[in-house]
Amino acid sequence: LFPPAVDAGHRAVIFDRFRGVQDVVVGEGTHFLIPWVQKPIIFDCRSRPRNIPVITGSKDLQNVNITLRILFRPVTAQLPRIFTSIGEDYDERVLPSITTEILKSVVVSTA
Repeated sequence: LFPPAVDAGHRAVIFDRFRGVQDVVVGEGTHFLIPWVQKPIIFDCRSRPRNIPVITGSKDLQNVNITLRILFRPVTAQLPRIFTSIGEDYDERVLPSITTEILKSVVVSTA
């Protein structure tokens, strides 16, 4: 059993079976944890692209198909809060709804 290693560009949040999610974000490198008590949840903190297709209507009631490409990354200091409130798949849950709303408002106001 090897100690968990956090790769470059990644951060880890420690889940403790007795105390829950720790507020400390662990940086890159090798770290020692208590086996079966503590578990690392590793997040990728590098900027990553994502394409989100949106179908929206313009002012003159025509359908507009747009694909938005965004670069995103989590705020490192907020990783424990992101994990407890949203989960590991925060990008799947948050990004589509935010980008859809913003794109719809931009298309309606400019088209």
